[in-house]
Amino acid sequence: MNKHGGYFGHKQREVIDFSVNINPLGVPSKLMKELEKELPMLIRYPEIDGKTAKETLSKYLDKEADKIILGNGATELIYLFARAIKASKVLLIQPTFTEYERAFQVSGSSIFHFYTHEKAGFRIDMPELLASIENLNPQVVVLCNPNNPTGVFYEPEELMPLLEVIKKKNCYLFVDESFIDFTEKISLSSFVEEYPIFILRSMTKTYGIPGLRLGYGLGDTDIIKELNYIKEPWTINSLALKAVDILLMDNDYFNRTQKWYEEEKNFLLNGLSSINNIDVFPSEGNFFLCKLKNSSGENVKSTLLNYGIYIRTCTDFKGLNDQFIRLAVRGREENEKLIHSLYNLI
Repeated sequence: MNKHGGYFGHKQREVIDFSVNINPLGVPSKLMKELEKELPMLIRYPEIDGKTAKETLSKYLDKEADKIILGNGATELIYLFARAIKASKVLLIQPTFTEYERAFQVSGSSIFHFYTHEKAGFRIDMPELLASIENLNPQVVVLCNPNNPTGVFYEPEELMPLLEVIKKKNCYLFVDESFIDFTEKISLSSFVEEYPIFILRSMTKTYGIPGLRLGYGLGDTDIIKELNYIKEPWTINSLALKAVDILLMDNDYFNRTQKWYEEEKNFLLNGLSSINNIDVFPSEGNFFLCKLKNSSGENVKSTLLNYGIYIRTCTDFKGLNDQFIRLAVRGREENEKLIHSLYNLI
């Protein structure tokens, strides 16, 4: 398996980790202070279904609580959705996050792939995708938006033909919006009442809390009811549930994140684009997909470790090869070190 830095736990402190797409602003200070006060609650069981946290999310999202489900990180909900749907056929839009395939495979689904291509900027050829759906008749189509690892984003109006087809075919569109909070783009959440859509969101990535594990999903009441029926009890701990209240009231951190990312993304993009032997793809995520013209990703990765830098190679993403690497946006000094190191190396 091609591992990002998150697989190595505390060891990743020894290097600057550009492989993990987590908010480098760190855990909000307000969250740290408030959770410290809540430690005595650890002697009690958490709410079995996170009712209070769901009510908070309901107000924040302006959605009924029975259209929301909480997860122990977004990944739990990927596997839960796959188990609940029991789809015979699933269509993945590639290249994309590898965990989707594993989740549906272990649930017994047959996996099919629709490939986007470099020459089109890894954007979907919509007529081709719709034709594939018509021919295949999948029960689920999976779309990551913004997509990991390409950073491609589709506005709601671009996806309307797809929404109409899945509605006609009685097929679910599973939309992973884990990276949308790093943008000012419009979510598909307003369409869950009219179309068979399940939307996945990650608070882990947005608020820099991968060790706390927190995600949620949005869908119509029927799919949420199915997910809750098979969901194990008490999968979300008390501190994570309390964090929902704290984080959603911290507008300052959220606004700083979006402003900071806009500045640092532009800085990193300009720096990487100045290196002759790298092609950088536009991105709406908090990362960039890059293609190395004269080097292999594994060689660059191993050499950068000598500089104290860890990056993500892309050989395990279907449709990508060892020429591709993915680089997360980090702080100014770290981004400068990466740019300088790559400039000297490639």
